[in-house]
Amino acid sequence: MWVAKIKFSSKGTLIGTEAIKNKISLFGFPLSYSKEDNWVIVQVAGTIFGNAENKKKFIKDLKKDHRLVHLELNNDFLIGTIKEPIYTESLYNKDIFHIEPAFISEKGYETITIGSFDREKLTKIIKVFEEKYSGLLISIQNTKIKSLSVVKIKPELTDKQRNAMELAIKHGYYCSPRKIDLVKLSKFAGLSFSTYQVHLRKAEEKIMPVIFE
Repeated sequence: MWVAKIKFSSKGTLIGTEAIKNKISLFGFPLSYSKEDNWVIVQVAGTIFGNAENKKKFIKDLKKDHRLVHLELNNDFLIGTIKEPIYTESLYNKDIFHIEPAFISEKGYETITIGSFDREKLTKIIKVFEEKYSGLLISIQNTKIKSLSVVKIKPELTDKQRNAMELAIKHGYYCSPRKIDLVKLSKFAGLSFSTYQVHLRKAEEKIMPVIFE
């Protein structure tokens, strides 16, 4: 299968615009989609990352947009129905596999990883995002898929554990190479090194078995 990773500006998109405005990030995954009039109707699920006040403002602003059809929220997990422009039908169709959840950053960009048995299908999508959203092709390769990463039922984290992990993700602790260490993260969190480390490790202990089960 051909797999492409694409990074593009999220300005002007429904969720991306509100993410920038309210300084939150989000992992999201399309569950199903259909075509209706001049829209592509997409069922999505995702997890929001950010401080509590910003997340509330994000949801409030999202509900004001006519492109939002339905929305249900449970803590940081959302599931809903949105309208996408008709030109995105190249992304939402039977020939395209969504390999990983899309990452929508508060910094104004979105990253998607998609696959197809037909390279030309991916090339068409790349051109759409280059034209509409200043898209950048990060990589494209012919490879065998080992697994799929989707938004799945995640273990319940305490607020302290969730905050510790959100902070680590936001500041690039899980990037390779790492962009920050635990000492600096603990200072951002306003906690001692040992306390922050405990919260993060407990969060990881809950999440890792779910990922590799």
